[in-house]
Amino acid sequence: MTDNENNVFSNEFDLGSDFGDFTVADGKNPFDDDESGVEAAPVTIETVAETVDIPSVQPEAAPEIEESETKAEEKSNEGETAILSQAETAEQKAPTENKEPKGEQQGLFDAIISEAEDKQVNTTKGNLADKLPVFSYAKAEEEIADPSKTFDQLRNEKSEDFPELDDGTSVTWRVTYAGVTANVSDPKKTTIASVKKKIEESKDFAAKLKKMKTDKERSEVVCKITPSVVAKKKGIVSTAYKGIYASVEDAIASQKAIAYVPSGDGLIYQVRSNKIGTFIAPAHKVSILGKVRAGFNSALPKIPYKILADVISFFRAFVNEKYEYEAMCYICWDFVEQKYFVYVPKQMVSKASVTALTPEFDEEKAVVVMEIHSHNTMKAFFSSIDDSDEKATGLYAVIGKIKNFFPEIRVRASVGGSFIPLSAGDVFEGIQDDYPEEWSNNVNIEKDEESRGKSDEACDIQTC
Repeated sequence: MTDNENNVFSNEFDLGSDFGDFTVADGKNPFDDDESGVEAAPVTIETVAETVDIPSVQPEAAPEIEESETKAEEKSNEGETAILSQAETAEQKAPTENKEPKGEQQGLFDAIISEAEDKQVNTTKGNLADKLPVFSYAKAEEEIADPSKTFDQLRNEKSEDFPELDDGTSVTWRVTYAGVTANVSDPKKTTIASVKKKIEESKDFAAKLKKMKTDKERSEVVCKITPSVVAKKKGIVSTAYKGIYASVEDAIASQKAIAYVPSGDGLIYQVRSNKIGTFIAPAHKVSILGKVRAGFNSALPKIPYKILADVISFFRAFVNEKYEYEAMCYICWDFVEQKYFVYVPKQMVSKASVTALTPEFDEEKAVVVMEIHSHNTMKAFFSSIDDSDEKATGLYAVIGKIKNFFPEIRVRASVGGSFIPLSAGDVFEGIQDDYPEEWSNNVNIEKDEESRGKSDEACDIQTC
């Protein structure tokens, strides 16, 4: 090749000075389109050669770009495009994708918690189904061993201890169980077990158990059976033809066929009026009034036997071969320590009497529960002096035959000066007055011995 031919592009015409560097990576001619919008005339090597008036020469082919480099660059461009596309797609989808998984996770978490709570509720229900219901009234609580009995049968059973429950028409029943309350409409036909089961199967019961967060709280759930005595109207208690009134005048004005009036002498009088006149006489039975039984229901625990034993030992110290004196002490309750204690007052004693100072306590801290004194070697009985002294409402006891291995003891309650005999077992712990009935069935008393026994008892009473 000649020098002229070698210098065609290097000396006389430099393509790069007018058009700059270019590549044909995409296989297209970079001069096909003009940005101005005017279609450019095809440019070839031959046309350039004619313009410079040189013979038509085929120049050496432009150096080919290696295929590997081209493909690499194509892949690079494609990679960049793919990355941009993925970024845009991620940016568009990000808000939705962030929310949906979070909601699904929360829903799954709630479902797991709910399933665990339901399992706990079912376990608690199973435990409570086997737990006995509890009779609860006037601070007395006791498990009901036979829940198959009706509410009215339970009332009859408890009326011995609580006389106010004797009249079934004035007693209503309420069942409280884990915060769920049910009232009993037909106590004579409804069993305790049926009401307990009905509550256990209710949605409210399950909801209440689900709210309990600790095992201790769930273990303390008790089905309580509570009676209530319906309050009677004050002033007038009446039916269609009879009633109770505060005065005879009110009874007559009522025009009832039969009217009852309580009197200041402690009796109840009946007032009946007809065309002849008005008749007033003591009433022997008033059916519209509930039965009331005298008794004592303690608000405190029974007095421990140890307290009684200590008191007896104290009394025995004043009875020996030289002298036999009475003595007295008070059994008290400490509200702070929640226990009984014995208070021995300053006292003047003799064979037949004892005079002592009455203790004065802060009623918020302590109270006298029982006044108890001894009759040394004499029988245990309440004398006329005791009757005149023991008018304050409270408990009283006297212990006689103090030197015996088993001394005699008598207990009573004073209700404003009216006395109610009590069993020692009613107030003292560990003293049982009952014994098996079959023991008595094996004892037969001859008639003459029975008569003599009654005569001896009469003599003992007279001498006392």
